Amino acid sequence: MTELTSTAHTVLTATAPFDLACSLRAIKGFTPSAGDQFIADGRVRKAFRHPTDPARAVVAEVVGRDDGAPGVGLTVFSDELLDPLEVAAVAGRVAQWLSLGDDRSEFLAVARADPAMARVLAAAEGLHQVRFASLAEGATFFTLTQRSTQWFATARKRRLVDDHGPRCVVGQKVLTAFPDLSLLTAMAPDHLLPYAGSRARAERLTTVLAGVAELDEQWLRTGPYEEVRAALLAVRGIGTFTAHALLLRVLGRPDAVPLELAQFRKTALDLYGEPTPTPAELRSRYGPWIGWWAYTSRTALSWLDQDEKALQRSLVRAAA
Repeated sequence: MTELTSTAHTVLTATAPFDLACSLRAIKGFTPSAGDQFIADGRVRKAFRHPTDPARAVVAEVVGRDDGAPGVGLTVFSDELLDPLEVAAVAGRVAQWLSLGDDRSEFLAVARADPAMARVLAAAEGLHQVRFASLAEGATFFTLTQRSTQWFATARKRRLVDDHGPRCVVGQKVLTAFPDLSLLTAMAPDHLLPYAGSRARAERLTTVLAGVAELDEQWLRTGPYEEVRAALLAVRGIGTFTAHALLLRVLGRPDAVPLELAQFRKTALDLYGEPTPTPAELRSRYGPWIGWWAYTSRTALSWLDQDEKALQRSLVRAAA
């Protein structure tokens, strides 16, 4: 593979408050995309499909803005110069991936009035949700998790990327973009079987990808929430959990979360203690921003737990 040498530079604006350090920490801890990007020296490099040729890849390098304004500086590495429309297309994907345009002001107003959220906001007030970088990737991953574990789904998705994703090299580091949806929908269940782990899951993945491909992605991102949710649930193989996961973690729609699931009950318990607010009470408080409550709380609580354990380890070493 040839090192990508052509570059284009631009800056992207984020809706304040935005803290790239929070995004980088979230990316580093986002297990489903482990190995899909490279983080070092306050920047991240990630491969995306070429905006006009899905068989090729470009690499987006994201850093903090020189002027200190909310947002990021973006350098796009490619095998040949990109025209302005192609650069804009890559910039749009980066903005969606990092949720730069999310206006979290009303969510934050509610959260700041919630005493239990003080420690969450101290760690992650500037965190915008880091999403799956493409609808194809999110639909594939969440389908692979059905009747499986996140570990197996991540490993199977990694093999799929390695075998079928377009590769490129920047800084002597090989990066691979997730395959295009059109490539995946052309694969029969027999071809997907090595990545699915079972024939039933391979057939389900074939069905889900075909169904998602028939939907208009822009409408999924911007259409009326309940109509979009209904359209996803109408795809054979997509159930309530997968639909909610796609809506929040891929499409950036925070309107609803299945708070009754164990992971969200644990988040509420860890955050509020006993008595724990009911799902209905949390939905009433956070309204259409309940997804951001769930994402921000779960992420920040995991960071606080990591920091506490790191502190304890350092104290033990110091005392030894």
